[in-house]
Amino acid sequence: MGASPAQDGRSNAHSRWSALCTAGLVAPSRQPKLLVAFFSRTGTTRRLAEHIARATGADLEELREAKSRRGIWGWLRSGYEGTYRRSAEVLPLGHNLRDYDLVFVGSPTWNRALASPVRGFLEQYASELSNVALFATCQGRGASDVLEQMSELLKKPPLATLAMIEMDVKHGPAVQVGELSEAALRAWEKSEG
Repeated sequence: MGASPAQDGRSNAHSRWSALCTAGLVAPSRQPKLLVAFFSRTGTTRRLAEHIARATGADLEELREAKSRRGIWGWLRSGYEGTYRRSAEVLPLGHNLRDYDLVFVGSPTWNRALASPVRGFLEQYASELSNVALFATCQGRGASDVLEQMSELLKKPPLATLAMIEMDVKHGPAVQVGELSEAALRAWEKSEG
């Protein structure tokens, strides 16, 4: 019988961490504990979050809220909240953020703005995030605006960022995910040393 997907991800992450150490890209101190926290209304940001989690062996935390965002009313509410920079309250988290060395935080783009659940998450939990890498998805443009808005809500600058359009996420973001992961892990290692 094979290992569970979580175990496979962790052993693959250990192999990748070992490869980065062997290549001299990071110092071989200890493997960091990683989390990917994200919100996704349509599934695009979820798909990218899952790619990052698989590539790094990170745990996943999908940000949830009490109200549904399905259908036309959910779409309209999302656009309104993005446009007017509203925050939405997220349900309690399943992971303790203080247990993680590095947290990747992801958001979709809503009318060139940060998604309200991610805005609410960062407003509520920024003080618990010691090291952060950010990623944002969009249908065409605006993801860089979202990364700026996310950065402004953090207590210190992010270690790395990634903006991706939906089409690139659907076609497999392996190279971009690798670059984000490597940049974030290098920066984390440097901050530890």
